[in-house]
Amino acid sequence: MNKAQFVVDKNRCTGCGMCVKVCPGGVLSMGEDGRVQIEDFQEFGWSGCWKCEHCLAVCPTGAISIFGHCPKDSIPPVQADEASPVMDALIANRHSCRRYQDRSVDPGMIWDMISRLANAPNGGNKQQVEFTLIDDREKMERFRRIAFQEMEILAGKGIYPEGFDRDSYEDMKRWRTTVRPDMLFCGAPHLLIPHAPLGKGEPVQDVLIAGTYFELLCASGGLGAVMLTFPLGALKRMPRIRAMLEIPEDHYVGMVIGFGYPEISYQRGVQKTVDPGRIHRPAF
Repeated sequence: MNKAQFVVDKNRCTGCGMCVKVCPGGVLSMGEDGRVQIEDFQEFGWSGCWKCEHCLAVCPTGAISIFGHCPKDSIPPVQADEASPVMDALIANRHSCRRYQDRSVDPGMIWDMISRLANAPNGGNKQQVEFTLIDDREKMERFRRIAFQEMEILAGKGIYPEGFDRDSYEDMKRWRTTVRPDMLFCGAPHLLIPHAPLGKGEPVQDVLIAGTYFELLCASGGLGAVMLTFPLGALKRMPRIRAMLEIPEDHYVGMVIGFGYPEISYQRGVQKTVDPGRIHRPAF
């Protein structure tokens, strides 16, 4: 049974074998007719098709379709001389956005960015990262208000977000008059929280990579984003508020990402460099 809907246009296939060489599941081989074929497999994953679509992507003649996806619908690769300066600019100009305009991002744009996260690296291509999304500004404002009030009640009892004491908590409150208007979420109109089930695959790496890719997608789309950990420490003290997010208890959460249209425009990229002392070359 062809579970992967693997289709080969034998008029296009030249028998080069490139698809066989890039198949991580080892389910492709060259048939007696010199054309690629797929083996039957019991389930997707380690001993079957990894759903990576590398075969579709690598075929020089566009002979392979899989999962109903056709080569002609793929985005073509960008040449290095075009991609490199754009990526350099995105990385140098990305920054944590702590002030946002009071406007919503189009739902279609948000859905498009989240959909593209299926292409982010993840262990074994298990695609197990889930996303808690607040894309409604009014809902976000209600959640912000409820969470802040609960956090203040706890602070009044001497209970502070994990990793904070009274002084550091008061520092955060003072910054509301300057850098961030909202202690918890920087006033972001939208939130995205990537999370993945513990106990299988690589949940920690997968979640962090998905979050990083999302921030770059925001930067490329003219949006501001901020990757927050302070809310995680606060929500650990407020199980009732955390439950409102409906994130399973057995899921790893690495950050809360606030995003939206930035209030402040930056005029140039920063000029950070890596200190040579942070580079270690093993001797063996």
